[in-house]
Amino acid sequence: MANYQVLEQDEQDDIIVSFMLAQERDKFCHELNLTRYNKILAAAEEGAWKKRISHLKGETVMRLAEVDSIIEAAKSELPSPARLNAAKGRVKAKETQSL
Repeated sequence: MANYQVLEQDEQDDIIVSFMLAQERDKFCHELNLTRYNKILAAAEEGAWKKRISHLKGETVMRLAEVDSIIEAAKSELPSPARLNAAKGRVKAKETQSL
């Protein structure tokens, strides 16, 4: 990574961890939606609603593939295990404080 004049290593680590957390949350939500869409499609009658859910499922499959590729590409940017754990702690603490 580039050298920064003001952005400290801990802040960089926190940004990377926050990014990865957001991507994993996005992935989790898409997986939940796929499960829900499958349930809806199994019970839905033919018609506009079933077509709409089928379309949403297709979009979600594509979005999930996108998120998976982003996560895979970002893995190499993760800090060492010790720095990763420290950043996770700081990020979680910040989230808790903002509640």
